Parts: sequence; structure tokens; C-alpha cells
Amino acid sequence: MMDHQANEPGASENEVSPNVNCLEGKRCPNCGSYGPFEVVVSMRVLLYDNGSDDAEDGSIEYDDSALAMCPACRYEGKFGEFNIP
Repeated sequence: MMDHQANEPGASENEVSPNVNCLEGKRCPNCGSYGPFEVVVSMRVLLYDNGSDDAEDGSIEYDDSALAMCPACRYEGKFGEFNIP
């Protein structure tokens, strides 16, 4: 059996996720990477003619229906597909 780091391709299902914040419970369904992942998000900004600034409520929003991509293997899908079963 091959020895893999928890965030490398081929990591076993029994390994403990290193993620304890935004990516807790997430893992690439294709290669097993624990991230980082690219996720399409929404954000409120103040838009000016010459650019933008964060709005007063400049938090980002996303959910399991957001498009996501794993940079390690280039897998693309819905962010919900990255949930660890």
C-alpha cells in the first residue's frame, strides 16, 4: 500500500481532514486533495467609474451549488460534490 499525505492524490478515506475552517468537510472527489479549491463566489462591492472598493457588507457568499475547481487535478463540479461522505 502506498503512503500518501492527507492532501495528495490517492489519500485514503480513513485519513483525518486537516481542514478545520472554511474547507472543513471538503475534499476533491477526484484526487482526494483537501484543497485549496477555486470557488465562484458572490461579493457586494461599491462600484465606481474607476474601480471598486469593498462595500460595508463586503463578505463573500457561496454555497454547495457554487462552481468549484481543484487545482491539483483540475476537476470541476459543484462545491457540494466536494463534501466528504
